[in-house]
Amino acid sequence: MSNIMVITEKPTAAKKIAHALSENNPPKEIKKRKVSYYECDRGKDTLFVVYAIGHLFELKQTEPGWKYPRTEIEWVPKYKASKKDKISKPLIALMKKLAKNIDHFIVATDYDIEGSLIGYLSLVYACKADPSKAKRMVFSTLTKTDITKAYENLSVLDFPMIDAGQVRHKVDWLYGINLTRALTLAIKNVTGWFKIVSTGRVQGPTLTFVAERDCAINVYVPNPYWKIIVKGTFQGSEFDVEYGEKRIDTITDATQIVNDLKNSIAEVDSIDKRKRTQTPPVPFNLSGLQSEAYRHFGFKPSRTLVLAQKLYLDALISYPRTNSQKIPESIDIKQILKDLQDRRKYAKTAKEILEIGKLTPQQGEKKDPAHPAIHPTGNKPSTRLTPSESKLYDLVIKRFFALFGEPALKQSIRANLVSGSHNLYLRGLRIVKRGWMKYYEPYASTKEKTLPPIKKGDEIALTTVEREDKFTSPPARYNPSSLLKVLERKNLGTKSTRSGIVDSLKSRGYTLNDSFEISTLGYAALDTLETYVPQVLSVEFTRQLEEEMMEIQQEKKDHKDVLERAKRELNILLEEFQQQEQEIGQTLVEGLQRYWKEKQELGVCPKCGDGTLIIIRSPKTGKRFVGCTNYKATKCDQTFPLPQKGKITPLDKKCPHCGFSMYKVQSGRRNWETCVNWTDCPGRKEDIAKLEKRRKKKKARTKEES
Repeated sequence: MSNIMVITEKPTAAKKIAHALSENNPPKEIKKRKVSYYECDRGKDTLFVVYAIGHLFELKQTEPGWKYPRTEIEWVPKYKASKKDKISKPLIALMKKLAKNIDHFIVATDYDIEGSLIGYLSLVYACKADPSKAKRMVFSTLTKTDITKAYENLSVLDFPMIDAGQVRHKVDWLYGINLTRALTLAIKNVTGWFKIVSTGRVQGPTLTFVAERDCAINVYVPNPYWKIIVKGTFQGSEFDVEYGEKRIDTITDATQIVNDLKNSIAEVDSIDKRKRTQTPPVPFNLSGLQSEAYRHFGFKPSRTLVLAQKLYLDALISYPRTNSQKIPESIDIKQILKDLQDRRKYAKTAKEILEIGKLTPQQGEKKDPAHPAIHPTGNKPSTRLTPSESKLYDLVIKRFFALFGEPALKQSIRANLVSGSHNLYLRGLRIVKRGWMKYYEPYASTKEKTLPPIKKGDEIALTTVEREDKFTSPPARYNPSSLLKVLERKNLGTKSTRSGIVDSLKSRGYTLNDSFEISTLGYAALDTLETYVPQVLSVEFTRQLEEEMMEIQQEKKDHKDVLERAKRELNILLEEFQQQEQEIGQTLVEGLQRYWKEKQELGVCPKCGDGTLIIIRSPKTGKRFVGCTNYKATKCDQTFPLPQKGKITPLDKKCPHCGFSMYKVQSGRRNWETCVNWTDCPGRKEDIAKLEKRRKKKKARTKEES
């Protein structure tokens, strides 16, 4: 008999693993204050299944002070590194207590760099166990079959993957913390303001991509061109006719074409028909799923990842953080389809695919040594899915179905028309065989276009010929999906971190809205880094570190050497920064002042006379209010309340009653104007009194009617 501890990553995973491995009786959940663990029997062994809830240990500097450079770091319990953390302390205490009576340890966290590191840190620092003697469970779904198979085929810990994870965390911490402190302290040392301006190893190049696109849009000069709009009739039916050239470069030529074609006849010169096949789509990897979810549902990549992780923990889909576009032979495709056949929504399609016989899924090119492509498990949801979860789950299932469909066959038809010296044409499209498309509906749809029953030699009357004035368009702005694809193509970040990096540009004020229009603060940070520390923005520098971390995982490089070199380069960079700190701080301050002005500046602070009133959102409550920019520097505590609903737009005028700045509030269909001092303003008090009087009358009238 042995006592075995199984370390998992999430409470949901712990529960599923405990239920899957328990042989005799259902597992018992034993609660200890805020946390719990599961105990169950398997054969003669007793299993203690614990969970980590992500990282229980974080990096912290060993030297005191909010300064830079700080390059000596160590792993500490999360509650020592973050005051906000309330859960890591009881979890670590629970693991430490249970570990005293444990004979064997098994890591069952997610099988990737992050999961391997979480398991390793829990094992070493919480359990005080020897990692070389621990075992590893490797699975891609949280189904009973996969979990049991993983338990019966235990492997050793993947130390190269763990080393790569440690180096990644340490390098990201070193660059992110030191560079953010450097930028922030440069501002503080110049003005006394404390405004955190952050950057990081991957965030810098990402901001560069956005800025380059933004610059290309801003300097773009549209060129005029003209398009010929033609309509024709044949046997009483009217339809669109395309002119041979999509764009005409001069208005003179466009006018001449219109004059030539007006009220003319076009003869059908030839009809070309072509058939082409369209193979089924490849299986989803994470970026493919994120892209498709954004296209069909408008989900940001970060939201798709959260939803996919929830579906994985509910054992409905396989592990989502994968690069693979392949479904290996080890996956029981028939069983998945049989299980889906029991679901009314998918029964018909699953049955039709099963009747095909030999099932060979379409495969993509990308591989992942750890996990297969994302696919459904066939399990039924144990709880009601949210609308967003249902959409993503349906997308994964329909994509899985599409892998087994035949190629779609489409026929394109082009009728070539001639009118004098001008060429025109009609286009038609017909789907001859839907193939895989019928399995992927509504996510695969092609609009058919039927041509009139024309043949060579027929004449078509051109009833409408017009000239349309057009202008060339600048490059499109990035959206969350397209920017994520750029990071993937440039090999920056990981499949797990890219969506967070994309979101961080907006959350830190560097970009506006989801269209990634760069803000004045973004330009200020970018210009500063580009002028004084361009290495931070270098794609090549960041990619080199990514490649080195991959080589650690492949055992081609020593993790200690990579880390030491990164430290040396960072120290050189920070030395150069310190020598120019005054200039850097001044540049950032100028950018901040422009940013605050554009970001809803509401006049000079009436209390200190030096600060600027700006709109602030409380990090604790999430509520917004007006505060002074000198709060950190001189402790000016001047504040004013704000309406919590609606869009606030500063106005370029003062209140006639009290002289404070005014702003407009747009909430739904209601728009009104008020001043910053509205709670104490004499004129506003009268308005508030009138409003309150109307409310009381309305309330009394409603009471009488009821």
